[in-house]
Amino acid sequence: MFFKMKRQYEMPVKRLEKLSKEDQLDLAFDLINAVSLVRSPSETAALLQDLLTTSEIKNLSKRLRIAKLLLAGKTHREITSILHCSYATIAKVNLWLNQTGEGFRKIIARLPKRRKLPKLPPRPLTYHLPETIMSLASYALASQEKGRLEKFYEGIEDKKLMDKSFQEAVDEAFRNKRQ
Repeated sequence: MFFKMKRQYEMPVKRLEKLSKEDQLDLAFDLINAVSLVRSPSETAALLQDLLTTSEIKNLSKRLRIAKLLLAGKTHREITSILHCSYATIAKVNLWLNQTGEGFRKIIARLPKRRKLPKLPPRPLTYHLPETIMSLASYALASQEKGRLEKFYEGIEDKKLMDKSFQEAVDEAFRNKRQ
């Protein structure tokens, strides 16, 4: 007979709702200030990687993109086909945008555009040297940016594997303890 056992081996967690209002404010204060102290995209990536799970990072990324697409005038149907998300998620983000979306609007307006790898001109370099130099510089910047993004993504995937291994080890220890 198989049934899912409730994990009772974990330390009792004091739920956020059970914390005092002052403790909840202290937690929010630390989070807000930790985010505001970040000075570069690489520091932001490191903080997100340390603070959030892989699925939290992916979900937050998707919500931000949904808000960006809604602000760009995309329909729910278009967003669903682009991001493969539910209408409920889009509706929730749309509700947040309509109620208090100031944070979304300010940040989305300041988001830089992601660099794309430029196509080098097919003509000989000597004919269009300035254009070629600009293309090479753009290519180098886009390559660097892509490398940093790939490293970040590998890091969150590594974290996902580490979390899974940790959970398996804890489950195994619990099973051994019960026997």
